[in-house]
Amino acid sequence: MRIGKASVGTASEPVVGWKIWRVEHGKERTRLRSVLYGSLWPPGRPAVADCKKLYRVRHEAPDLLCECGIHGAKSLEQWSHYLAVGGDRVFGRALLSGDRVEGELGWRAATAYPLALYVPATLDDAEAIAEGLSVYGVPVEIAGAPVSIHGPVPA
Repeated sequence: MRIGKASVGTASEPVVGWKIWRVEHGKERTRLRSVLYGSLWPPGRPAVADCKKLYRVRHEAPDLLCECGIHGAKSLEQWSHYLAVGGDRVFGRALLSGDRVEGELGWRAATAYPLALYVPATLDDAEAIAEGLSVYGVPVEIAGAPVSIHGPVPA
């Protein structure tokens, strides 16, 4: 997701944005991973952004001149391309904190942690996935997968 025209600043108050995650589910554990890079979102502590661009000078994420940082959207609609491809994906709201870049469509932040998770009922083993995601200590619900991103989604 591109966040649109951006401005940067050190934020004192966190913001809440929509996220899509890949879910890694097995007999031993269930974990959230970044959709794009596969980075693990550890339970019990915020995920920390770093720049994955190989040919850039190292810098702190997020950076106004890069696309790095943990992306959160102002609406679930901004993630429709990730929802459309299917796979083991869950969606939810995340608390984005630390330095962040804000754009018209969302934010890129230094750190983030899930606030609420929604497991599409269409996923194989949705109940077991929801139970496994309880390790994050946030509300987890089984929800109808958004067929139309413009239709109702969990509040």
